[in-house]
Amino acid sequence: MFCFAANAQRPVDANPFSLEGGLSLNAGTSTFSAPELRLRYFAADNIAGRIGIMYNSTNEVMNAYGFDADLNETADSLGVQTIKNSMMWISVGGSYHFSQLEKLSPYGFLDVMIGSGSSNETWADFDGSGYADGISAEVSTKTSGLGVRFGGGFDYYFAENVFIGAEVGFMFMSETDKGGEVVVTSGTTTTTTTLLSQGSMGSFGNSATAAVRLGWRF
Repeated sequence: MFCFAANAQRPVDANPFSLEGGLSLNAGTSTFSAPELRLRYFAADNIAGRIGIMYNSTNEVMNAYGFDADLNETADSLGVQTIKNSMMWISVGGSYHFSQLEKLSPYGFLDVMIGSGSSNETWADFDGSGYADGISAEVSTKTSGLGVRFGGGFDYYFAENVFIGAEVGFMFMSETDKGGEVVVTSGTTTTTTTLLSQGSMGSFGNSATAAVRLGWRF
């Protein structure tokens, strides 16, 4: 990599596409989220359209124990709650690249983000609060999201058409619960309940998006 850096060149003008991957940093919690994959198309030397995709998922398993005759938790009475969450974001936007130096290409960007996700819970000998023998359930909900991010970044070409970079800016995110349903089975009886929307949540703040980026222009 250091050998290439000595001979780094501008990207070849005939290569209008670039493909990159990167990690996003949450500035509020100082944690990294799932990698984002992004495709750019340079309509001109200094103007590019871009589309990205990012997917996050979590899987959590929690045990709930019953009690024995001495009121101590016992593994003989075990309830399990499994929670799986997933969220996919698609971003569409553009970037304006300022005067390009020999290796460095700074730019400003604006993206609109659309998200869709789901949450699924499975209960086995569990009633939502603790161990419950013979009770099982399936809980499913949907989520939609909308966001806008803007800021600046740079591409550093350490080899011809191969770059690393970073972006820093501001982001507005809003997620809305779309409701779902709960299917509870107790013995031979099954009950289905509809869940209405629980509302929405929004946030705005600074963020370092794709803090580590590696891309190829082709």
